[in-house]
Amino acid sequence: MQRKIFILLILSFTFHLTYGQSDEESSDTISEYEYWNYGMTFTIQGGIWKPIGSLDRTFNINPNIGFRWGSPITKQLRIEAGTSINIPINSEPFEYFTDDSTFIAKSKNTVNGVLGLWISHEHRISKKLFFDKYFGLGVGFIQTDKKKPNPTSENDNWYGVETTNFNFGLGLRMIAFRKRSIGLYIEYNFVPYPLFGRVDKDFGNSSIVSGIYYRF
Repeated sequence: MQRKIFILLILSFTFHLTYGQSDEESSDTISEYEYWNYGMTFTIQGGIWKPIGSLDRTFNINPNIGFRWGSPITKQLRIEAGTSINIPINSEPFEYFTDDSTFIAKSKNTVNGVLGLWISHEHRISKKLFFDKYFGLGVGFIQTDKKKPNPTSENDNWYGVETTNFNFGLGLRMIAFRKRSIGLYIEYNFVPYPLFGRVDKDFGNSSIVSGIYYRF
């Protein structure tokens, strides 16, 4: 199931990036929204984070929120920077490995997510409707409920897991106001949490995020 989702998102992103040409209005009739959209934008995402595969043995479905600042590269390509965060309502215990010990940790009422960069492609379906595809790369993290005895800084008080995050997403968005748009999105995340040996190799690595996004 994980592999099928991963392959589907890759194929969709590649196909539309290569062949998808928007049916935009001519430059003589360019809209106020398009002029605005060619500048800096801010996007808010709200929805749910759902673990899949082995990861659902530790986590349940959690609320998720994201923030992205975007800047256009071309009329259809955009680079974005930001974060996507979920707050675990509950967490099953799991083994956490430090350099010299092992203990049982949880990730309940903490902050998990990703900090990263995204490249998105915007395909215009009609005058007010857009189909977005994006690829993201960043740092995925899980914060545990165990405090470090000797933290190296004020921002490093808790044991956690950090590794690379890869994600692919699709969104359907429409113009809601003159310089605003709103839509629905779904995103697949692959995060190899066991990569650096902080958690068991069977801990899990895949999740789906879905919800509403609003660009202004």
